[in-house]
Amino acid sequence: MNNKKQQAQALLGLALVAGCMAVGSQAQAGGFSTPTYGAPGWGRAFGGGSLFKNDPSAAFNNPAAMAFIDHNVAQMTVDYARINLKYKGDAYDYQGNPASTAPVDDFGNSTPLSGDGGEGGFTAWLPTGFLVMPINDRFAFGLSQVVPLGMRSTWDEGWKGRDFAVDTKIETVGLTGSLSFKVNDQFSLGLGAIVQHSKGFVSQNLNVTGAAGMSILPGAPSGVGANLMRVKVDNTSVGWFTGVTWKPTEQDTLGLNYHAKIKNKMEGKYNIRADAIGRSFMTDTDTNGTTLIELAYPGLKLYPDGANAETQLDVPATAGLDWVHVFNDRLTLGASATWTQWSSFKDLTLKSNGATIIAIPYNYKDTMMYSLGGDYRFTDQLTLRAGVAFDETPTRNSTRDPRIPDNDRWFTSLGFGYDIKAIPGLVIDGAYSRQFVKEARIKTVNQDRLGGSRLDGKVDAKGEVVSVSATYNF
Repeated sequence: MNNKKQQAQALLGLALVAGCMAVGSQAQAGGFSTPTYGAPGWGRAFGGGSLFKNDPSAAFNNPAAMAFIDHNVAQMTVDYARINLKYKGDAYDYQGNPASTAPVDDFGNSTPLSGDGGEGGFTAWLPTGFLVMPINDRFAFGLSQVVPLGMRSTWDEGWKGRDFAVDTKIETVGLTGSLSFKVNDQFSLGLGAIVQHSKGFVSQNLNVTGAAGMSILPGAPSGVGANLMRVKVDNTSVGWFTGVTWKPTEQDTLGLNYHAKIKNKMEGKYNIRADAIGRSFMTDTDTNGTTLIELAYPGLKLYPDGANAETQLDVPATAGLDWVHVFNDRLTLGASATWTQWSSFKDLTLKSNGATIIAIPYNYKDTMMYSLGGDYRFTDQLTLRAGVAFDETPTRNSTRDPRIPDNDRWFTSLGFGYDIKAIPGLVIDGAYSRQFVKEARIKTVNQDRLGGSRLDGKVDAKGEVVSVSATYNF
């Protein structure tokens, strides 16, 4: 192959990756993490990680595995995710009265709630891209674009749990570079760095009359007025990851990877779409220049027209152990176990100018995900895939809320790969994954400054992901 042709193919490979770097969204796993694989990985339910032959997702998941990729390979993937949420149960105000209608507006109108709770969910598109290029017999270089964190939940503004959550969107898009070194034919090492941009958007109702009733105006009615707080924050941060790969036999490959925790302090703005009642609580002052909100909660001042906001949302550390066994030229199976240090996520605290506006305890726990899947080469052109995975939730019954109504889940996946002979080197892969989420119990009391509302119910969730990849080997 001449140099000009090599350069052209390399540019084509880079274009496959760059073509999907402009947009990011979510396909949720446990908590708010996102699987970082192409359609082949989704088809195996992530069993074996990135240790299957010539899998370019090794550029992020385990950079050491790049050392055993024997040619340039680029992959572009688009995932479509659909998640449905349904709340069934009761909601109460701070006096113990059932919440039965949406907040009353300035004209005395209210919107009845539908059903016995609320329905939420989302649809989203998730693009990822990988590129691996061997430098020589020892070294290989990789690039990737991934979305390691991402989740979204959307509820109607007038649902019973509006004092807990309306919209929630968390998204982290990362660009990575990695390098592998083949120590010998059985052993390799890898190291990589990630630069990521995180965005967050949350909204919920501020029950200012209920909050006043708990402090300065005992007995005041709860839920009078409609005041929607919306917060937008973002940040750019840097992290690192590493991996080790060992081939004890010709048929077996073992891999260990670690992605370090990334500190992520997000900053931005909040604003409040306040009605006349809410605005007066936040802006009207007494003879001492103190607002009703400040009387109720000394040190807290809310600005309905907007102010600075900040929160800490770190990316947890993960470690994974993968194994792949080649039975013959037709069948290959893989298994994986992945640990995530979710215990580092204690709470979600929103501050403005040094004052705490909202502090929601979560106290997540560390989790494990177990996967088993494989490939069956049905013909020289067609490969079939299947897999199953069990993913533990980091949430606890005592602190779970409708913003992230997560619970343990099963993944079941089917997939295929088809070698396009008319275009040498091009493979099209597809996968379908179904998520079966255990019913999530919601029994929690809101923070007092949000009105002291209480939920007692459950959330049923289900989801599905369709993944399509184009892989070019050159």
